[in-house]
Amino acid sequence: MESIAFSGRSSQRRLQINILFFLILTCLLLVLISPALLQAEIIPPEKFLGFQVGQDFKLANWKQISEYFRLLDESSSRIKVVELGQTTLGRPLLMAIITAEENFPNLEKYRLIHQKLHDPRVLQPGEKERLVKEGKAIVYISCSIHSTEIAASQMSMELAYELAANSSPEIKNILNQVILLLVPSANPDGIDLVTDWYYRTLGTPYEGSSMPWLYHYYTGHDNNRDWFMLTQKETQLMARVLYQEWFPLLVYDVHQMGSNGPRLFLPPYQDPINPNLDPLLLRELYQLTGEAVISLSRQGKTGVATNTIFDGWYNTANRAAPLRHNALGILSEAASVNLASPIFLRPRDIRVSGAGNEVQSTYLEPWPGGWWRLRDIVDYEKIVALSFLKTIANQKERFMENFCLFAERQIEKGQKEPPFAYVIPEEQKDYPAALKLVEVIQKNGAEVYRARKPFTADGLHFPAGTFVIPLAQPYRAFIKDLLESKAYPLPSGKDPAQYLPYDEASWTLPLQMGVRVVELKAPLQAEIELLPPIKMPDSILEQSDGPYLLVDSRSVNSVILANRLLRNKLPAGYLDREINLKGFTFPAGSLVLEKSKISQASLKNITRGLALKLRSVPSTGSARVLALKPYRLAVYQPWTASMDEGWLRWVLEQFEFEFTVVHNNEIIAGNLEKNFTHLIIPSLNAATIIEGRKKGEVPPEYAGGLGNEGQAALNSFVRNGGLLLALENSSDFAIQCFGLPLKNIIEPRRASRSEAAASSTKSEATRVYSPGSILRVLVDPTHPETYGCGQEAAVFSYFSPVFEIIKPEDVKLSQVENIGTLAWFPASDPLLSGILINGDKLKYKSAAVSCTLGRGRIILIGFDPIHRAQAWGTFKFVFNPIIYR
Repeated sequence: MESIAFSGRSSQRRLQINILFFLILTCLLLVLISPALLQAEIIPPEKFLGFQVGQDFKLANWKQISEYFRLLDESSSRIKVVELGQTTLGRPLLMAIITAEENFPNLEKYRLIHQKLHDPRVLQPGEKERLVKEGKAIVYISCSIHSTEIAASQMSMELAYELAANSSPEIKNILNQVILLLVPSANPDGIDLVTDWYYRTLGTPYEGSSMPWLYHYYTGHDNNRDWFMLTQKETQLMARVLYQEWFPLLVYDVHQMGSNGPRLFLPPYQDPINPNLDPLLLRELYQLTGEAVISLSRQGKTGVATNTIFDGWYNTANRAAPLRHNALGILSEAASVNLASPIFLRPRDIRVSGAGNEVQSTYLEPWPGGWWRLRDIVDYEKIVALSFLKTIANQKERFMENFCLFAERQIEKGQKEPPFAYVIPEEQKDYPAALKLVEVIQKNGAEVYRARKPFTADGLHFPAGTFVIPLAQPYRAFIKDLLESKAYPLPSGKDPAQYLPYDEASWTLPLQMGVRVVELKAPLQAEIELLPPIKMPDSILEQSDGPYLLVDSRSVNSVILANRLLRNKLPAGYLDREINLKGFTFPAGSLVLEKSKISQASLKNITRGLALKLRSVPSTGSARVLALKPYRLAVYQPWTASMDEGWLRWVLEQFEFEFTVVHNNEIIAGNLEKNFTHLIIPSLNAATIIEGRKKGEVPPEYAGGLGNEGQAALNSFVRNGGLLLALENSSDFAIQCFGLPLKNIIEPRRASRSEAAASSTKSEATRVYSPGSILRVLVDPTHPETYGCGQEAAVFSYFSPVFEIIKPEDVKLSQVENIGTLAWFPASDPLLSGILINGDKLKYKSAAVSCTLGRGRIILIGFDPIHRAQAWGTFKFVFNPIIYR
């Protein structure tokens, strides 16, 4: 028994020794295994996807891209994936933080260093130098905001893998010195829409054709025109990263363009250059892109163009807005393929800077032609991204020092040069619109203050509570560029067709929003305090005697109240004329509520968050009170993916309109008047509405337009009591469809500078040019369509229709009656901001008209009353015909 027991203890001890030996050996192996072998376990994207990134006829969708990035997060200590929030359609918007493993424990420290450097006012003496040495350069790369420009989203996986798995000295240096914020796609919804459509059409006659719907649910291509208004979920989330959290010194936005230009564009940007941009910032930007062009050339990548196509003027894109925030905003544009299908190009197919595929100062190494593939785009874009990272890593301290210097220069300008501040008085015709303007400025990272006491500036007296925006702050360039009126520079004696803005000539927000903003030319002397982030407050209900409550119709938020009243079936009406009561003027269209018919609780609920003033009055004076009537609204949606239609839907939703989207078939079927009281046709040219997509270009269910049958149905709709509202370019269709005695005196817009130059004729000298400018019109406020709009308005015009009423003897009226001008151009120069050539031809011409046909009405709004959700001051031209019936 004893010997057996001893033998058992001996076996147990040997087992313990073996286990201990195994553990020691395992630890030794873990220590001895090289980092390179560990990195080899990181799965490359081609192994995960089952095909090479950029392979012909292959695309990764958002599920695959996001899962791959999450896999890298799990397998690499160099990558952390964060979800910024949800997209418009509920997908996760991801950002990968990529840097050396040892940087992650100090990530917040490095973020705070950038935050301090972006605002040198908070730095102590000598602190800048220390932070520049201690910090890491923060770089932001954004891919495929335009989802048909899909290569960058695919490339992002290879770029992330390269940084996660490669241990070369160059990559290690990048990771040590840089914190990369990589957004695989700024529009994940669109990635899925595009890949689904591509695979649906692959191998069919429609392979790679344009989708019949927008690749961003509301804005389509214009999701990259939302970078100061910040209306969409995606831009809101990313702007927070850029201007309130991480403050990157480089924002690289990766795009594609048409197939027949250069293989890749990189800055310098072409003229004109916006004078609000810091020349030193642009010089550093061009040095950075110059290094990238050299990297491309060294690797045999030809066809690179600079200083062409894309200008340095406008403000609304992700490469442009950061330039006003002291960041190096860089755009690259690669030549596209047919999504993932390769294309073949001959040298003579390519045109650059208005010339052929030949050596030029902007295009030193022509591309020889041949097959062009998605993989080629991936290669070019990855070379550029790595070049930027390498250059910044090698000169990290210089880039960080200059990042701070750019802010210092803006603050100094704000202290020494006029304007010294902008003032937004509380007394506005539309106070909620003024609050919205303040919100836009704040969400872009700029500071807004409020006056603690009354003050005088430039001879004007302002009360306590006035909003004040001093320009001695880091984002001075952004504030000034957003608020000032502009004069678009045009070389004298030159053909204007060759100097059109890339996008638009002006975006001055106070003019578009109808908000009074005062520019101060003298240094500000006022006691002010920083305003916390603003939000729309609840409405004020005046507690005084009187059976009625009146709401001023000049506030666009009064439309939300009208819609809430209708939706909740609460009795309400509106004034049919202007009245003066208790020292206040109430314009026609002001809402009237009877206190006895609506409870206090209901009033509080339906006015919540509207910042309106409900004033008690004893009577409605000489005005009649007309009842608000329910409406049934339809919005026409073509199968051509109209951005104007998308913006219209978004704005209608924000102001709580209920509507139904209708397509060609629903209209052609007829009897629209049985289901709808109103139909809006967004800005579309007549051919698009009538003809639509060509047969053979898309599947049959998306081909064609309204045709003759649809036009007949619209005539029936209006004659039987419907109201048709045609916005901007769809006015030409309405004139044609209904035989209206009107003529549009404006020639159609040009698509681009090169197209305009190529088609330039002698007639260009007499053509009216308003390429994205803000113009003044006079308004007749006695029409229901213009209630609350005031006697003049600032309207946005991009070669927008302007109407001349034709004399009755010149046209068969076809029962068209009561043609009235709602808004017209004055005798004086109507230009408020931007550029206008031959504006004298607009004198007394109509900007908006209405007429009667049978029992219904047709309203034509020649200008763009929605304009990317910026034009709050003209929204009511769309809203009023729906609300006031």
